[in-house]
Amino acid sequence: MLALQVIAGPDAGARHVLPDTEPQLIGRSTEALGSRDPSVSRRHAELTPAQGAWHVRDLRSTHGTFVNGRRIDGRTALRVGDVIGCGGTLLRVTEVGGPGDPPPAENDPERLQAIGETVATLSHGIKNVLQGLRSGADAVELALRRGDLAMAREGWPIVARNLDRVSWLVMNMLAFAKDRPLEVADADLGETVREAAAMMRSTAERRRVSLVVDVPDALVPAPFDANAMHQVLLNLLANAIDAAPERTGRVWIRCGLDPGGGRFTVDVEDDGPGVPAAIRGRLFEPFASTKGQRGTGLGLAVARKLAELHGGAVEHLERAPHGTVMRVSLPADRGDPDAERTRGPLPSADPGPGTRWERVPGTE
Repeated sequence: MLALQVIAGPDAGARHVLPDTEPQLIGRSTEALGSRDPSVSRRHAELTPAQGAWHVRDLRSTHGTFVNGRRIDGRTALRVGDVIGCGGTLLRVTEVGGPGDPPPAENDPERLQAIGETVATLSHGIKNVLQGLRSGADAVELALRRGDLAMAREGWPIVARNLDRVSWLVMNMLAFAKDRPLEVADADLGETVREAAAMMRSTAERRRVSLVVDVPDALVPAPFDANAMHQVLLNLLANAIDAAPERTGRVWIRCGLDPGGGRFTVDVEDDGPGVPAAIRGRLFEPFASTKGQRGTGLGLAVARKLAELHGGAVEHLERAPHGTVMRVSLPADRGDPDAERTRGPLPSADPGPGTRWERVPGTE
């Protein structure tokens, strides 16, 4: 079995094992192996297995595909040690378990401890969600047996609330565990804010928390991944609604453009008790939660990760006399007006000592 080791470019150090029977794409699209290199096309090159060997061909990319320093025009056979060049990224073909392949670290004590802590935290969160679902389901079942609609109305919000929790947990686990290239396009940030608020409206109503949306009527398009930003806002709104006092609390979400700073901002504000001083320094760490047994601590970590992938940030601001403001900021100009195209000029990359350029496999 072969693997691709990224030896130069923004993803240097990453490793992709090639399955024996499935073609693979190199590029920035979601179905590709994945690259953060802006000089790599969305569908840059295709890798295909055939009769125990792998071949690569360029998919009419902007900057072309190279093997050992030579630009290829057709389907080219690959051998262990070859170096594939795509934009400013270099990938070396290696053999899994072969010479130079790092030994597995399954028995590393620190790694095992980290895995154990992660599994324990997630298992605890899932257990709490299941307990909530069981409690709500029991109440609804009892109400159905008695034909008591009023009792069913009391039990259903418990079920709905825990369904929301398990949905957020799964989405955050996926976003936290695997990096996926952003699908950036110019879009209406205000519309994404309104959609996220609409999705959280029922959650706010169940807690009797007011949700106020303040979006300018005319906001210029912003370059962002709508699905990723939707998840960021859902996480921040869920935290704010949970923090606001039940029955009397209020949550605000506002967005706008700071022309002077060249950034779009989205503020999610609540009038809850605020973030305890003891945890402020760890607020964005994975599994650091202010919700006790009700949280897993992934929401803010994922929100910051997705914002930073945009070149933006998520920051905590204090609200007087109490409460919290979480501010998302995004660059108004990513320097990539068309997400379907690569950015230039093509960066130069030094593959480092020992890189083999001398042999060029023949094309077929």
